[in-house]
Amino acid sequence: MVSCPTPFFRDSKNSLILFEEMGDNPSQVNFQTIVVGSTCGRVYEGKTLELSCQKKGQTISTINFGSFGDPQGTCRSFVKGSCESTNSISTVEKACVGQESCSIEASEEILGTLSHCGSDLTKSLAVEIVC
Repeated sequence: MVSCPTPFFRDSKNSLILFEEMGDNPSQVNFQTIVVGSTCGRVYEGKTLELSCQKKGQTISTINFGSFGDPQGTCRSFVKGSCESTNSISTVEKACVGQESCSIEASEEILGTLSHCGSDLTKSLAVEIVC
């Protein structure tokens, strides 16, 4: 039986790796928790979002969240709002994954047309990267 404390689980993207050992002493197995670096940022339309890994030499491996429109929440708990551009996540992935740092202008020209948005909406770009 495997038991994992609930504080280790997130609402999404959990990974559990099990190793099966036969013929040896399982009490000698060591478990380690690693911290994967996550960095977030948010800028309003017309501004440029600059993101980078905290450790020199690390590259951005994944985009956990990327939305241009009216994203809600705060770092590590961003959620999509009621409107979003058509290409936000793919544009952020192309600009950032594999790089040590990246810059993205928060605009419809770069991130795609917004759908279902009111004209008085204050637009922003929110991104969470993993290094």
